[in-house]
Amino acid sequence: MNIHHLISKAALCSAVLAASSLLPSCVNPKEVLYIQDVSGQTKEKIKGNYQPLIQKDDQLSITVSSKQPELTAPFAVSEIGSTTNNTTTSKGYLVDANGCIVLPVIGKIKAAGKTCSQLGDDIAATLRNRDYIRDASVNVQITNFKFSVLGEVNSPGTYKIEGQRLTILEAISRAGDLNIDGNRDVTLIRETNGTRQIANIDLRSKDLFYSPYYYIQQNDTIYVTPSDRKVNTRSDAVQWYGWGLSGLGVTMAIIALCL
Repeated sequence: MNIHHLISKAALCSAVLAASSLLPSCVNPKEVLYIQDVSGQTKEKIKGNYQPLIQKDDQLSITVSSKQPELTAPFAVSEIGSTTNNTTTSKGYLVDANGCIVLPVIGKIKAAGKTCSQLGDDIAATLRNRDYIRDASVNVQITNFKFSVLGEVNSPGTYKIEGQRLTILEAISRAGDLNIDGNRDVTLIRETNGTRQIANIDLRSKDLFYSPYYYIQQNDTIYVTPSDRKVNTRSDAVQWYGWGLSGLGVTMAIIALCL
């Protein structure tokens, strides 16, 4: 057997050893399946209170309607945004650091801590009480509603949505779903009224539907940590790779001594 054949054989064995250490381990379905603790047909009462609370720095679109449209003109003017490069942007109403907005006719009014429906009702009541618009109907929407998803998902990033009803499952879906190495115990970070809440949510349990974090609020951040399997597999792979290189060096040394 010539030296070239010995070297080729040794290199092939070392390469096979290193490659085999990188093969993924088997995944237990209980680690990755969602909502596992249901069987057959299950009915659960839907939680109705999913409206997010308005927060500081939120941008609000406020539409006032009346049978006398001339009375709503000041509000319509305030909604007109700037035009740049033939693109019109909505100005809206910014919730300031004190949680207030400033409206025509009404002036300053508290917005933070209320739902959009509650703020709309308060504005309409104020307009009626001041005898300005007796039949006022007010619609309020958050125009900069966004959330972020980080970690073991297929498309991490920050996402903006229209509307205000978004579940954590829908949010994860927008990020391309969890990948196979993502923990099904996810972490949600939420800032409300000057406090930061950090909660762990088990996507494998139906208790998810009763969680106060099932419905996403604006500026929520969802973090999907890597599973222990992924961390251990990568650590083992690095270790085996090092051993493979060491074995290759020993093999080449033996061959050299035999020459």
